[in-house]
Amino acid sequence: MISRVLSILLLTTCLVSNSGKAQVIPAEIDSSREAEVIRITLQKLDQVLKDKNGVPMLQVQGNIPVVTIGGNQKATKKMNDFYQNKRKAFEVQQAIDFKQAQEDYKGRSEEERAYWEGYGLGMSYMPERLDEKVISLIENNDEYTGGAHPNSWRYAQNFDPNTGRRLTLKDITTDEKAAITFINQELLKQTNKYEYKEYFFEGYEKNIKDILTEDTWYLSDNGFVVISNEYIISPHAVGILEFTIPYEVFPYLKKEYRPLSKGVPNEVTSPMENKVY
Repeated sequence: MISRVLSILLLTTCLVSNSGKAQVIPAEIDSSREAEVIRITLQKLDQVLKDKNGVPMLQVQGNIPVVTIGGNQKATKKMNDFYQNKRKAFEVQQAIDFKQAQEDYKGRSEEERAYWEGYGLGMSYMPERLDEKVISLIENNDEYTGGAHPNSWRYAQNFDPNTGRRLTLKDITTDEKAAITFINQELLKQTNKYEYKEYFFEGYEKNIKDILTEDTWYLSDNGFVVISNEYIISPHAVGILEFTIPYEVFPYLKKEYRPLSKGVPNEVTSPMENKVY
């Protein structure tokens, strides 16, 4: 089995005058194995948008993945196209929120403007599992457009590194329908034991089936993880929840998607080894 060196680079954006280019300090990688590298660079999106008078309207925070799969340009392009579309959608929302913030600010009195803090929008990614079978990334989002608190939600994406194609539940399970039933039963079992159960909505059990979607699961080193976003079974105060079903108790997951050893999936060099922040 081909071993791969996996590295995650968090790109700290340093604007250079008249160029707009960012400086990147990469992890050290054995050049003889460059063609076998899976690299994910997280490019920062941070900026503050101001009105014509210099008043901050919208604080933007986050990053976007740029993927390199050594020796596989087709898969690399497919994944990068996916995330560039994500970036475009984010920029559209950014323009909407900026315009809304300007209108909100204009409609406020001088006294109200003294307490103006602006709006906020965020989208950030973090690789969770990288190996020869799976690239899993977590996507965290938040938006503040006034009110008591920002809204937050979390998604995840899972890809086949050999094709760049996004994996579905049908791809990774031996029986999709049976797997979904099993997952929902596990979610019910885990929520019944959850330490904050008393904070869940009354009758939350009937909404368990609404937690799992193609956007709310990922594969970690420890198991199949399901994301439960706010307001499905619990209020904002509880936050975003994650429930892990260990690989060893999930009978419907195909064997090839189970890490061969905990922490070092599929005999690949640990993703943490060349991680640079």
